[in-house]
Amino acid sequence: MKQIVFLVFAILIIVTNATGQKTKDVSIADKKKFLKFLQALPTDGEFFTDDAVLKARPYIHILFALTEEDIAAFDIYPFVALSRGFCDVKETREYGLSHFDTIRHPVLKLFWAAVLFDLEATSAEIIKYLRDALDSKEQTKLLSQMVGPEYEAFRKRVLANPTNRK
Repeated sequence: MKQIVFLVFAILIIVTNATGQKTKDVSIADKKKFLKFLQALPTDGEFFTDDAVLKARPYIHILFALTEEDIAAFDIYPFVALSRGFCDVKETREYGLSHFDTIRHPVLKLFWAAVLFDLEATSAEIIKYLRDALDSKEQTKLLSQMVGPEYEAFRKRVLANPTNRK
């Protein structure tokens, strides 16, 4: 019995390390460190540089752990801009897809859902989330602002998309 427990534990450790998942909760100190780090990242106009996105990759789990309360004193734009940069990188886009349920800030979660859907990196969970968002006037307005002139086509694609995709 002890051998089975040890084997299961060892497999869990290997899988966790291989997928880059963080096993501990994100602390308030981690969040504060990330917020300070984010302010120092280099930008190119409105967006973060490719180098900045690369440097921020190890902190994606902290970005996902941020709540409305955590960033209430900040403009949402840098967090959205970094998220956009992350979506352009295969590894972080895949992390976003597999850890979508851990995104705590509602605006960031909606943004990630919209971008992942547009990039055809989606899941039944994301499609359901977007469909639910389309039932909310507030979220529909945010989605419309995020997607821009292509919103109506985006909305139709979401509603027409089968939810059994993986």
